[in-house]
Amino acid sequence: MAGEDPLRRRLQDLPRSAWVIFSGMFLIKFGNFLNVFLVLFLVAQGFSAFQAGAALGVVGVGAFVGNAVGGAVADRFGRRTAIAVSMSGSSAATALVPLTHGLFATTALVGLVGVFAQLYRPAAGALLVDVVPEKQRVTAFAVLRLAINVGMAVGPLVGGLLSGASYTYVFLGDALFSLAFGVLALCTLPGGRPRTGAPAPDTTKGKNRGGYREVLSDRPYLLFLGSMGAATFVYGQSTATLPLHVTDAGFDNKVYGLLLGLNALLCVVVELPLTKHTERRNPRRVIAAGLALLGIGMALTGVMHAVWLLALTVVVWTVAETVYTPIANAYPAEFSPAHLRGRYQGAEGIAHTLGGALGPAVGGLLYSISPPLHWTVCAAVAALGALLILGADPGARGEASTPQQSETPEPAPAA
Repeated sequence: MAGEDPLRRRLQDLPRSAWVIFSGMFLIKFGNFLNVFLVLFLVAQGFSAFQAGAALGVVGVGAFVGNAVGGAVADRFGRRTAIAVSMSGSSAATALVPLTHGLFATTALVGLVGVFAQLYRPAAGALLVDVVPEKQRVTAFAVLRLAINVGMAVGPLVGGLLSGASYTYVFLGDALFSLAFGVLALCTLPGGRPRTGAPAPDTTKGKNRGGYREVLSDRPYLLFLGSMGAATFVYGQSTATLPLHVTDAGFDNKVYGLLLGLNALLCVVVELPLTKHTERRNPRRVIAAGLALLGIGMALTGVMHAVWLLALTVVVWTVAETVYTPIANAYPAEFSPAHLRGRYQGAEGIAHTLGGALGPAVGGLLYSISPPLHWTVCAAVAALGALLILGADPGARGEASTPQQSETPEPAPAA
């Protein structure tokens, strides 16, 4: 089994296309300056904090649309095409932000950035499923998260230096990193759509209606999506209400920054080696255990008022994150037939986007009403997510609707 191989061997066995995706993901997360500095840029332009926050919210709406459209583009036109369109569109739109004047025009433009910037995501996930053998997928998605975490940890430091000179450099830097991934994808990734040995689905009858209708008729997968929305809702409190709790406990922003740094460090150090043990177990139980631990860690936050105790809760919910996330990222492959992999990945992205939008909004409201109630609700939502994933069994759909994973060979040219 993959979990019995040394980590170095498992990494060496990953196909070249997977490493292209890892590299590209690092580039765009390293250069993800727009999301980090948009509010500061707009406030410096004379807009209110509310207006700047609303503009950032429009980016989130664009991300929702981008995931949905990106899934369809990846399935219809191919993974490489979707990534190239995403990165070129995101690059062009981001470069225009500092040249745009007026709140309406700027908000519309950053919303367009949100669409293009997320359009690649289903294609990247589907391509990993296409080219990585099933026994290596959890490892591949763990490496993907490692690239994301390292990029997000280091990138804002560079963005901060650029912003000290000019916000124009910030947005141009973001645009250049996106363009670099687009060029890398065009030059190295396999083109076309994945080949499948199965005949095209009959779109006139039965469950195989095609498109997102087929995804939304997959009841076990909907349970999985619900669990992921719940997970993102709870995890989002790390940036939504945790800083409020740290302040209320009498500490400054430096303490909060150190707690987030601890989270990032643990993810980088722990997650990839941990997959050696988790990937060999029942994925639904692993994800459920991780979500339960996430709820416990977040609930404990509300009763901790010392720095070392807060750090201990960060360790708990970070370990939870490293337990469930790589398994959960690979799990859609258990449901999706080859011709709908992009849309299944897109649906997962939509679930995370919704959870990410509701988490700060609802969490902030509950915290303002009663902090103990808020942290209790976090534990309950995580428990609900754990229960949902236990029912998300692809085998429950019956043999006729079970995806034939083995019938999709790896796209040949650049794997």
